[in-house]
Amino acid sequence: MLGPDGARHGLGRSWKDGRAVGAGVLEDYANLADGLLALYEATFDERWFAIARGLMDRVLARFADAAGGFFDTADDHERLVTRPKGVQDNAVPSGNAMAARVLLRLAAWTGEGAYRDAAERAMRLVVPYVARYPTGFAQWLSAMDLALSTVVEIAIVGEPDDPATGTLLAEVRTGFRPNQVTSVASDAAASAVPLLHDRVAVGGRATAYVCRGFVCLLPVTDPAGLRAQLAAAAADG
Repeated sequence: MLGPDGARHGLGRSWKDGRAVGAGVLEDYANLADGLLALYEATFDERWFAIARGLMDRVLARFADAAGGFFDTADDHERLVTRPKGVQDNAVPSGNAMAARVLLRLAAWTGEGAYRDAAERAMRLVVPYVARYPTGFAQWLSAMDLALSTVVEIAIVGEPDDPATGTLLAEVRTGFRPNQVTSVASDAAASAVPLLHDRVAVGGRATAYVCRGFVCLLPVTDPAGLRAQLAAAAADG
C-alpha cells in the first residue's frame, strides 16, 4: 500500500489487481501507523517504527489544518467540493482522534514536541463536546487520558532473543498499563528510536530504564528491580 519510497510517496486507499488504488485518507494513515507501532512493540523490528513515524510525519505535512486537527484528505488529494474534517468517533475511531493518540505515543518514544503540540491542538477541537456526548468521542477520551497521564517510557538494552531480555520484557508486559511505551535494542546508539539513545547495558547484561519525559530512574538488570520501579511509576500515576 505504500509508494516506492515509502511513506514519503503516500499511502494507497485500497489494493486491487496488484496495485494500490486511490489516495489514502487520514484514517488510513493513522490506523496503519497505530497498527505498525503495536507490531513494533510485539517484535521490536525497527522498520515498523520507522514506517509509522514516516506516515505521521506525512500527516503533519499534508493533512494539518492551521486551525487545529487534520483534514480527512491531504493537500495534494484530488480537489473536492469541500475538504472534509470529521471528528466524531463512530463504529471505528475518527481519523482525527486516532491521529492524536498516535502522535502522543510517538512523542513519548521520540521526545519530539511537535507531535504532542499537534495532538493537543486537535484535542482542543472536541473539548466542548466530549463531556456532553462521551459515547460519540470514545477514542478522543482515550487520547485525552494519555495526554493527561505521565507516560511511562521503558527502554531495554539487550539482544531481543536473549532470555535475560525476555525476563525483563515479561515484567513490562504484565498487567494493564495502557499509557506506556516500550523499546528494545541491542545497539542503543544505532537505534531509530530516540528513547534508546544514550542507554547502555550495565555490565554487559540486559538492562532496563524506566523513564518519564526522557528522565530515567537508575538502570536495573533484574526483574524484581524492574517490577518495583514499574509499581512505583503506577502509584505516582
